[in-house]
Amino acid sequence: MTSRRDFLVTTWLGVLAPAQLVAQPKPVRVGILSPRKLAESSYAPHLVRRLEELGYHDGRTMVLEYRSSDGVVDRYPKLARDLLEKNCALIFAITNYSAQALHEARPSSPVVFLAIEGDPLRAGLVPNLRRPTGNFTGVYVPQEEMVAKRIEILREVVPVRRLLLLTDPLGKHQLESARKAAESAGIQLSVVEFPRPPYDFEGAFETGRKANVDAVMLLDSPRFSDDRVLIAALLLKYRLPSVTFSVQHAHAGFLLAYSPNQSKFARRAAEIGVQILKGAKPVDIPVEQADEFELTVNAKTASALGVKMPGSVLVRATRVIE
Repeated sequence: MTSRRDFLVTTWLGVLAPAQLVAQPKPVRVGILSPRKLAESSYAPHLVRRLEELGYHDGRTMVLEYRSSDGVVDRYPKLARDLLEKNCALIFAITNYSAQALHEARPSSPVVFLAIEGDPLRAGLVPNLRRPTGNFTGVYVPQEEMVAKRIEILREVVPVRRLLLLTDPLGKHQLESARKAAESAGIQLSVVEFPRPPYDFEGAFETGRKANVDAVMLLDSPRFSDDRVLIAALLLKYRLPSVTFSVQHAHAGFLLAYSPNQSKFARRAAEIGVQILKGAKPVDIPVEQADEFELTVNAKTASALGVKMPGSVLVRATRVIE
């Protein structure tokens, strides 16, 4: 016969069960390998925010393992191994280079890449976009096509016969596309490739001055994002119109920027990652290409350079910085 005390305890436990006694799901461990610290990244904050919207909160339902190379490519292999030792349920790789470091380490964890610098096929991340093999999938920016588009937009704004092109080890694979686009447009390139930090930007602009360049274009590299304020100041000093790959550059003072919608791009990567965390396999998730792009015009810089912005460009601009 059940005593009154046992009855009350059983009833009390039954009331508590839904909230206090049911085991909470163990937080999943998620890694991010990035060229920049979280607060400095153009993509990672959007990625993390979307994960939170989908129920993955750092410290509650997720343990976030964030690793930054601080723009130094040589650090990626060690950081990749460190993340793999954490046995992450999923790893996001921001940039082709971080994804390649993980790929070479042969991870057992699934990887969602944000291939910002271009084609994941050429980078060797996947053999097929529609059906990637292994445990890699993700999203990518068609930088080769965008390089040509940037030159096209720049030529709408100013007559360009000679173009100063700045690149480094992180962006040099886009150089062939830039050469082809320039040749097709009848533009002579003056290329400055920085081998390693610190970059001598003043020297590069002096090279451009001696070559009588009409404008400047940057190939996609995180290092150029770090130094965007310095480069923008030099652009004004040498009175050169410019086109670049990031909205942040335009806010710093570059004349034009043509870039993917960074928020949408990163958020889509997060959504793919959540599919995997819920049981989907990377091999069943096709690699997706960025499909929304932004044209940013800095009207203040245009005025300072005496550049009259054509209506055909202004009407297509996603934003105009006054």
